[in-house]
Amino acid sequence: MGRPSHFSLLEQFHAVTPYTSWLRGSSDVIRFTVRVHPGSRTNSVGGSYEGTLQVRVRARAIDGAATNEVCALLADAFGVRPGAVQCVRGARSRTKLIAVEGDDDVLAGQLQTLLVST
Repeated sequence: MGRPSHFSLLEQFHAVTPYTSWLRGSSDVIRFTVRVHPGSRTNSVGGSYEGTLQVRVRARAIDGAATNEVCALLADAFGVRPGAVQCVRGARSRTKLIAVEGDDDVLAGQLQTLLVST
């Protein structure tokens, strides 16, 4: 059984990388890169910035507040519990590698929708 076509498109642009979870040994985790805009007027998820998902948060980049808000906002956008979203790399950077646990086909479809929205 092959991957759905939206996986091929997202992998081509390096927007999503399915991988085996180190926690459960399952492949129901996707990783993708986000570009964070801290101190924004409103919280929002959507759009693309150089092939990465844009996330705007009201929190300032002080003491990890923006990173925490990014994870909470992404959990809401993907419809998963907050503990299912983890910042794998870039906690102190505007560009972050995010891992989301859940049904990878559903998550990849949602990611594709978010990348094309504004």
